[in-house]
Amino acid sequence: MKVMFATDLSEPKVITDHVQSLVRRLDAQLFVLHVHVPTPTTPIGVDPLSGFGDIAYALYDPAVEDAIVEAEKHDFDTFVAERFIIPVRPALHEGDPARIILDDADRMGMDMIVMAKRRHSAIERMLLGSVTNTVAREAKQAVVLLPIHEEE
Repeated sequence: MKVMFATDLSEPKVITDHVQSLVRRLDAQLFVLHVHVPTPTTPIGVDPLSGFGDIAYALYDPAVEDAIVEAEKHDFDTFVAERFIIPVRPALHEGDPARIILDDADRMGMDMIVMAKRRHSAIERMLLGSVTNTVAREAKQAVVLLPIHEEE
């Protein structure tokens, strides 16, 4: 059996402990996936050279993006090393989290997807959507949602 734990790296330790316990009970392989959302370019409405405001530019600094990606990789490696004592197969991807989770689960033949679920207000759900809700709604695999309580 193959179990994917999709993480945003902010889950409390109790969640990763539950994931390990579940994987042990199922005698499954654990795949840990984190998806880095690319940094958008920042549009500005003023030409930095002339000061005129009719021309919009998008600022992009590849060195900054590279540093962000490297920091994300470091954070993911640290998360995996500190949280899991059982063998895991880690994967770090960049893009739309819900799409990548669903695509990887299908491509790798996952039997189950495990995710933590935060409580969001109605306005947050409306404005932001939810990776967890999208995955739970569209997955072909079983999806296990572990609630995150505020005191954890």
